[in-house]
Amino acid sequence: MGRDVSTNPIDENEEASMRRGWVTGTLGLVVLLTWVLSPSGARAAASECVTPRVTVAISIGISYCMDPIFDPVIRSQVEKIRKDMKAQREAGKLLAYSSVPISPRGGGHTDTNVDIAAAVKARLEKEYGGGVWVLNPALYQLPDVAGKAAGGSEYMVMWTTVIAGEDGGGRAFDMVHFLGPSDVRRFMGCRTAIVPCVERYLAARASTDAKFRADVADRPERRREYVRFYSVRGSTAYSAGAHDEWNIFVRINRKLAIGDRVAMYFDGRPLSLAESEMEVSGGYELIP
Repeated sequence: MGRDVSTNPIDENEEASMRRGWVTGTLGLVVLLTWVLSPSGARAAASECVTPRVTVAISIGISYCMDPIFDPVIRSQVEKIRKDMKAQREAGKLLAYSSVPISPRGGGHTDTNVDIAAAVKARLEKEYGGGVWVLNPALYQLPDVAGKAAGGSEYMVMWTTVIAGEDGGGRAFDMVHFLGPSDVRRFMGCRTAIVPCVERYLAARASTDAKFRADVADRPERRREYVRFYSVRGSTAYSAGAHDEWNIFVRINRKLAIGDRVAMYFDGRPLSLAESEMEVSGGYELIP
C-alpha cells in the first residue's frame, strides 16, 4: 500500500478528496497519460472529478483523476523506486510487493501500521533466506506540493505505474503479499486471547510514546477503535488502496500465461486458483 493507500499516511479529513483519480498537466494543458494498468476503484462518480482535477482513462479501461501538481513528484518517486528494484534484481533477488494499510482508516493508527509494514518486510525476507527483496510502500512517501498533501489517487497512480513495470507487462514483481490478521497478531505477539494481547500492546506503546498516549491511549473512543481494529480487522481487507492493488494483480495475471503469473499471498498463505482470479470492490477508480 502504499497510502490508503494501503499502501501511506493521510489525514482522515482528506478521504473525500482521495476518491479521485489520475491526470497530468503541463503549463495548464491536460495531457492524457497511459500508465498501462490501473486498479479497480472507489466507485466515485466521474462528475466528482472537478478542476483542477481532470479525468484520465488508463489503458485497461479504468479512470482516475488527480491534481496535476503532483505529476513531477510522482514521476520522480517512480524513477527512484524502479532504481531500487533494479539494484535488487541485479543482485539476484526475487521481488515481492507488500500490500499494507498505512492510513488510519477504520480505526487503525498510522505509526503502528508503518511499524507493522517494516516487520512484515523483515519477516518475509528472513523466511525466504535473503533471496527475496520486499518492497515496503511505507518507505516511499510523496512530499507535499504547494502546501497540498497527496491523497489516495496520487499514491495509486504511483503504485500502479510501478507494479505495471516499465514495459507495462506487469512482470515487475514475482509475488505480492497482502497483509492479513495473522500478520498483525504476529507483530503484536498475540497467540491466544487476542483482545487482551492488543490491549497490552497498546499499554506498552503508550508507556514510551507520548504522542500515541495522547492521541490514542488517553482518548476512550479512539482507544476502543484501536483495540477493535487490531483485534478483528487489521488487514488489507479494510484498505481502499489495497483493494485496488488486489485488482491490479488480478488483471495483470489474466494477461499473463498461467505459468508466468505473479504469485499472490494473503495473510501468509498462497491464494487458491479462484481467489487469484477474482476482483474485489475497488478503492479509487472513477466510474463513468
